[in-house]
Amino acid sequence: MKTSSREDGKGSFSRRKLLQGASAGIAASLVTSAGPGWARGAQTERGSGAAPKPGAITPDSLPKAWSADEIHRRWAAVRQKMKDAQLDCLLVCQHHPGEMISERQDGDADIEYLTGISLPYKWVILPLEGKVTALSTNQIKGAREEKLSQERGIDVRVIDVWSEGIIDAMKEANVGQGRVGVTDLADASRQPEGEVTYTTYDRVLKAFPQAKFQAASYLIDGVAALHSPEEIAVLEKTTQIGELGLQAMFESARPGVPQRVVWLAMFNAMVNASGERPFRVSVRADGPGNSALNRPLEEVMRASQVLSQECSGCVLGYGSQVNHSVVVGSPAPADWDAAAKDSLDTFGEMAAAIAPGKMVKEICAPYDKRLVARGDKPGALVIHSGGLGTLPRGGSAGATGQIVLQTGMVFDVKPAFRLKSGGTAQFGDSIVVTENGARRLGKREMKVVKLS
Repeated sequence: MKTSSREDGKGSFSRRKLLQGASAGIAASLVTSAGPGWARGAQTERGSGAAPKPGAITPDSLPKAWSADEIHRRWAAVRQKMKDAQLDCLLVCQHHPGEMISERQDGDADIEYLTGISLPYKWVILPLEGKVTALSTNQIKGAREEKLSQERGIDVRVIDVWSEGIIDAMKEANVGQGRVGVTDLADASRQPEGEVTYTTYDRVLKAFPQAKFQAASYLIDGVAALHSPEEIAVLEKTTQIGELGLQAMFESARPGVPQRVVWLAMFNAMVNASGERPFRVSVRADGPGNSALNRPLEEVMRASQVLSQECSGCVLGYGSQVNHSVVVGSPAPADWDAAAKDSLDTFGEMAAAIAPGKMVKEICAPYDKRLVARGDKPGALVIHSGGLGTLPRGGSAGATGQIVLQTGMVFDVKPAFRLKSGGTAQFGDSIVVTENGARRLGKREMKVVKLS
């Protein structure tokens, strides 16, 4: 696929035009008739007043909230896990998994999973039976989220001292002498020492000396890994929004252009499509995409550099990642063709191997084989779970390698191979595990994109 560039009078890419385009929605202004067909139909003429094209992804075309049935399904699934663990109540703490802190900043993932709302809840008290209570700041008063919560049967309470709210809710649920699980107390996702504040937990313990408290971070993660049809439909949209970010990158990345301009192009393309802040936009020339730490940089791209990225759209708080390395200008690095072929071939082989009942380490075998052949260690990160960002990620090594695939799991498969220049050749897409194997959520063709 080839794209055309816009040039100023001196034959170089106009930084001024790019900056103007970024502030108005650069994804639309940069699209040309030569743009990749998989993304062209999803672009809209924003800023010009033109109506969106048929089939375009816009905020109006996306769901505005999770259904009440979906939220109740999650409660039932978590409560079944509580019953299996002989827990009478679950205290759910706000949780910011490590990478998520650098992504969205507001990610109370466990609470968001149970309420379907990202802010501003701080604790959820979920008894095995009875009402669900959510503690919030006064930001929720009169907000749309308050009404949504009430419609879902959530008892919303605005409170200043979290321990008092937890204690009152536990007394009302009559679980003061029962077994109580606490999420994020220890061994939380990417937070091994947990995130529960000492003062809050100490006061709750003293209020219920006969209750038995235990860490239960694992409980929600195990449920959230298996997505419903409603969640998969949302993740499919987030993947396609990520592809719009890639399209904006293809259209804006040129030698002499600051990375910041490309970052803004991608960010605006995804915001315009979804109406939500992207889950992640991290782009780097001659380096891993995540090394940019999800921010715009002042680095100016040079010819022959390889641009890699972690690109995740966002719908209803859910994200799913796509990756598509590209050479900026020419000539390509001498080892680019071989590395790009290895990544694309590995992606295809891993996707073909995915099936319920297989372990992650089994589907990582093609990646490990090529890593070893290149003189690298096996077990590199190649799996990145979709959704709220709390689930395991990694490769064949460690606990991630032992995970058994189940229908409904969604994750990005993104094999990367290092180049001598310091860059990486990485091609990846989000995939859902079905009864018949793997199904890609992205729509673009997985092949090398050449920028003119």
